[in-house]
Amino acid sequence: MLREVENRHPDAAFIFGDPLSGTIDVETLLAAARRQLRFVLTCALAGLVLGLAYLAAEVPLYESTARILIDKNQPSVVTKLTESGSSTQLDPMMLSQVELLRSDRIGLKVVDSLGLATDRSFLSAPYSLLNNLRGSVASVVRSSIASSDDRGAPVKPSAAPGRDPQWQALGILAENLTVARVGDSYILQIQFQSPSAEMAQKIANRYAAIYISDQVGAKDESIIRARTALAEEVETVRKRSVDAELAVHRFRTDTTLTKETLVTLRQLELEAASLKSQYEQVLQQHQASLQNLSVALTEARIISGASYPGRPSSPNSIVTLAICAVLGGMIGAGVGAIREYRERFFRTRGQVRDELGLDTLGMIPLLDGKPIRRNKRDCAAGEPSFIEVGHSAFNWVEQHPRSEFAEAMRTVKVAFDVELPGKSTKAIGIVSCLPGEGKSLVAANFAMVLAMQRCRTLLIDADIHNPGLSPMLANGWERGLANLLAGDFNARDLLAHQSLPLRFLPGVNQSQQKLAKTVQPIEKMGDFLLKAGSAFNYVVVDLPPLAPVADARSLVQHLDGLVLVVEWGVTARTFVRESLNNNPILAEKCIGVLLNKVDIKKIKLYQKFGSAEFYSERYGGYYKTQL
Repeated sequence: MLREVENRHPDAAFIFGDPLSGTIDVETLLAAARRQLRFVLTCALAGLVLGLAYLAAEVPLYESTARILIDKNQPSVVTKLTESGSSTQLDPMMLSQVELLRSDRIGLKVVDSLGLATDRSFLSAPYSLLNNLRGSVASVVRSSIASSDDRGAPVKPSAAPGRDPQWQALGILAENLTVARVGDSYILQIQFQSPSAEMAQKIANRYAAIYISDQVGAKDESIIRARTALAEEVETVRKRSVDAELAVHRFRTDTTLTKETLVTLRQLELEAASLKSQYEQVLQQHQASLQNLSVALTEARIISGASYPGRPSSPNSIVTLAICAVLGGMIGAGVGAIREYRERFFRTRGQVRDELGLDTLGMIPLLDGKPIRRNKRDCAAGEPSFIEVGHSAFNWVEQHPRSEFAEAMRTVKVAFDVELPGKSTKAIGIVSCLPGEGKSLVAANFAMVLAMQRCRTLLIDADIHNPGLSPMLANGWERGLANLLAGDFNARDLLAHQSLPLRFLPGVNQSQQKLAKTVQPIEKMGDFLLKAGSAFNYVVVDLPPLAPVADARSLVQHLDGLVLVVEWGVTARTFVRESLNNNPILAEKCIGVLLNKVDIKKIKLYQKFGSAEFYSERYGGYYKTQL
């Protein structure tokens, strides 16, 4: 019978543990991870496939590298001439050289020297898949605009000028050029990527060469300016020295030497000697600088030319595939977590107990039944007198009496015998919440198990709207439940089993639907069950599903007990719980639950240590599916 269940939300408890105690069930989380492992691996594999597709569509880029050394070990004379008043801090100087290499001035010189502005293969080369897509979209847009312009007023060529090829080439260089300092050294690294390995090598080498040439030119200009300034200084000092010598000579010629004039003459001679000494010193520096100009003309030189790249530098196949696989796995894990959070179905016996307060009488695997060919019935022979099984699943227990399914049916019988010990005739209803959960199959096999134990059993197909038993057990029936409800019942309407004490009352066929709707089934069915008590030990009634119609609620008061059939992994737990809560009489008479269509392989993923499912493999071999 239905036990009271604590009013809580079991879905979150199933995923995260017990919310009342504030703990996380690690074992449940691990079980969830096992269940979603295949899905996560599938997503990772899908990511890997997308990565392969990306690698196949992506444009391979070749990278070539040249290195330049900024030499600070120049002669002090040149350094003084060329860096007078400059900062001695090296880091800002190196950063300045990096920016110089990236400048438009160097870039335009590279464009002009290699003729890139007129090289259509360089200007139209795709550098990435995104670049390809962007170019295709732009081409379509331009075509659309051109077609609209053709239909409208003519546009003058000067009204929509194209982009300057020189600056377009410069933009491509800037996007694919990388200049960086190597660590804390005085080495600059120039890298260029291109779809063409030869073009990458040419551009990297040309950047280095033009930079060196630019540095040489700048150094020459600095030296020329320094030399000119020094020559002007020499000339100035020479003139002052000459003027001082002339002043001494004129003073001696024009002045009578006295004691006072001798003092003045001495001062003039000292001044002339000082200027002469200064002139000689400046002249010596000038001569020394001229001797060193040929030794040091620049501070930079190429130490490693760009080599021909033998294989693409990007995309990196291993890294790309690894990233795609990891991202696919992460997406799969996220979606798997959502799937686990939205898990709302019955999977284990514990869920049935926690949700409904009912015992699980059995977990029935999905049967591999097959249709049985039945001989065509001769209509002139009248009503069929024997049960004719049309599908092997509907007499599975008869073919496999020692199977797990048969044992579950015997467990149901024991449960009713324990709950109803004093009843000589037990009226048992088999019901489900939704159509298609397998209640008719359970009812047929349960009735056969009872009959196999030599119990006189009556099986009734009470689903007036959509009978599921009758098409499988009665081939072309014409009389049955509809005649009973109309007061036209005959004992010959019951079909007999050829070897078991089992009788079957077929349901309502299509031709009897109108007749069944005009009668009141409650009183008629109740009277019939009372009369059947003297002839049968068990009456098994295949009831209509609870959700679509109200027939089951009307018939349940005439039954001694019920078995609820729930499809494993399909019917929502909340829906079943609400269905029982809305039918208190039905819930009170419910003996237990049968989980039907259980996936034996998947049930292992929901097992927890100590649960019945955990030991299913150990006692699974105990059942023998043999005749």
